[in-house]
Amino acid sequence: MHPVDAFLLEESEEAVWESYHENSKTSRATPHLYFDRHPADSTVVAAMNGLRETKPYRDRPRVALPYELPPSKIGLDEALIGRESARGFGRGPVGLPDVSKVLRCAYGVTRPNADGRYPRPFRAVPSGGALYPLELYLWARDVSGLVKGLYHYDPTAHELHELGEFEAGSCFVQSELVASAPAVVLVSAVFQRSAFKYGERGYRFVLIEAGHAVHNAMLAASGRGLAAVPVGGYFDRELDDLLGFDGLHESVVYSLLLGSREVE
Repeated sequence: MHPVDAFLLEESEEAVWESYHENSKTSRATPHLYFDRHPADSTVVAAMNGLRETKPYRDRPRVALPYELPPSKIGLDEALIGRESARGFGRGPVGLPDVSKVLRCAYGVTRPNADGRYPRPFRAVPSGGALYPLELYLWARDVSGLVKGLYHYDPTAHELHELGEFEAGSCFVQSELVASAPAVVLVSAVFQRSAFKYGERGYRFVLIEAGHAVHNAMLAASGRGLAAVPVGGYFDRELDDLLGFDGLHESVVYSLLLGSREVE
């Protein structure tokens, strides 16, 4: 037997993913994590109204972002086929209109939902139950029009909340690559926004949604001729601590580096 096959067949208490995958399966028999059965729509709506749509940061300076999206330089087909993960970035800043487009295409509000069953307006990504558990942060290292530092993206107003100085290069496994990126998008998840309705399975939905958002951002970047690379290699506890997250109720789940393309 091949060693890999033997490993996969071996039962191990350390294989946490196996237990989680089994426990997060939808079942007709297993009770809901928080309710006796799947909650009624009225219960879900009441809970959604009690949860923030996005983190407010009311005491922070706000930066309005350009609402008009700069046009893509290439079509969707070309962006999809030509998508690649950058291994370096060119010199110089990335423009604020480009960053604005990336953020809005990643997780921005696309249309209202006032007449819908649930109270959240629609965003640029599919979200389990339209619950939108993610938060986006911009680490502006060299973005024209922005002071260097950390910003929180408010998709409902399409603006940034200025959070102050920030340095997290040492939190990444590929710290040299991060050091060459003019902008870093950090995607965090407020897990309860999804878990209250979907229980254990809500965690799956959160990670799927983060993938949707980052891929949208990559396509938007590619359309503008920017280089981008999604990064999952970071030291979670260190990065969460810098951002003020407890790592359980909210934690970073993905990141994206942005910049100009390297000149060949």
